[in-house]
Amino acid sequence: MKTSRSFLTAAWAIALTCCAGAEPAAPTPEAASATAGPAERDSGSRADRRYDEMLGKMQAAVEEIAQLYGNPVFQQVFTNDVERAEELKRTLRSAQSGAAAQKGAADLVRKREDLLNDIALKERESARLASRLVRQRAALDALAMAVEQARKAVEETAK
Repeated sequence: MKTSRSFLTAAWAIALTCCAGAEPAAPTPEAASATAGPAERDSGSRADRRYDEMLGKMQAAVEEIAQLYGNPVFQQVFTNDVERAEELKRTLRSAQSGAAAQKGAADLVRKREDLLNDIALKERESARLASRLVRQRAALDALAMAVEQARKAVEETAK
């Protein structure tokens, strides 16, 4: 036991002499949190409570908007960076205008398809009526020829 104690004492003395000129090491995050005072831990919990309170109020506002305006589409972003907020606003506006443009293009494509279908229907109806007109003209011409032949026959018998 005495040897192990003397060995530990010697190792401790060597460590102290070796590290005497060295700068103290920076505290690790674990050590910093262990040595953090109650005020620092309390401020962290206060910040968490304030953040939770802010999220709660935002959620209440979201529910109120949904109730009043029929569940509109919106996003929530929290930032203290004014430049980043402006960039997010521009990005959101461009995304919304892009979505509106895509919807408008889809509406135009749908309208074009409807018009093309209507044109095809009208063309089929026109072709059907044209063929009916041809048949009626042929029937009228056949009737006119029969009337003409009957007239000639009556004239010949009258002579």
